[in-house]
Amino acid sequence: MTTPLLIADQVVAGYVPEVNILNGCSVELHDAELVGIIGPNGAGKSTLLKAIFGLIPVRSGRVELRATADQSSETVDITSLKAHQLVKQGVGFVPQTENVFSTLSVKENMEMGAFLEPDKVEERFETVCDLFPKLGERASQTAGSLSGGERQMVAMGRALMMDPRVLLLDEPSAGLSPAFQDEVFVNCRRINSVGVSILMVEQNAQRCLQVADRAYVLDQGVDAYSGTGQELLHDPKVIQLYLGTLAKGMID
Repeated sequence: MTTPLLIADQVVAGYVPEVNILNGCSVELHDAELVGIIGPNGAGKSTLLKAIFGLIPVRSGRVELRATADQSSETVDITSLKAHQLVKQGVGFVPQTENVFSTLSVKENMEMGAFLEPDKVEERFETVCDLFPKLGERASQTAGSLSGGERQMVAMGRALMMDPRVLLLDEPSAGLSPAFQDEVFVNCRRINSVGVSILMVEQNAQRCLQVADRAYVLDQGVDAYSGTGQELLHDPKVIQLYLGTLAKGMID
């Protein structure tokens, strides 16, 4: 039996005491999957990633990570571990905003990504540049001078410097032009193709479902619908409630 790589089980969490944003949300991520999280504003999508990554307290429920690469091994409880502890466990996180050090060079941003293992910077930077050659070409350029799409690539590359098993992406296409949004989704698939499992919260629901292996629709802090990306993309209820009639015409 295959054990999921990451499990969030009945998670209840919020920012203010006695006010919950997540109300029993459950998701699973398996090896080499790209799983999307969509839903209306305020549904708890970004809150879920922050709860998984230990940035806000989990009031009840559990977050579990499989202990080893062996797909039949047991999971360990990582609920509310600190961010640096989760990075050591193989979980990376790319926040939606302020996700690069603008005054530092691309290479220096990569070095910050591997601060827990500085002796592996050169090896990991070479690996990341194999995935994203532009980062090598822009190594000495300050991150703040890059385009929006390139800065997002820097943020992803920095998260990959610790060779994570799981990458949490919070709204990677937010604020980008359509052309740069396409580039971000291509980069997500590129990362996923080398074996990194991705849990991605995304505002562009239609595009997210197009690239996702599986997806969840969050509403009012719970997972209202789940299925493959294609199933949800063509589900009449999901189209009506979350994608809109315009999206239906584009899908058809």
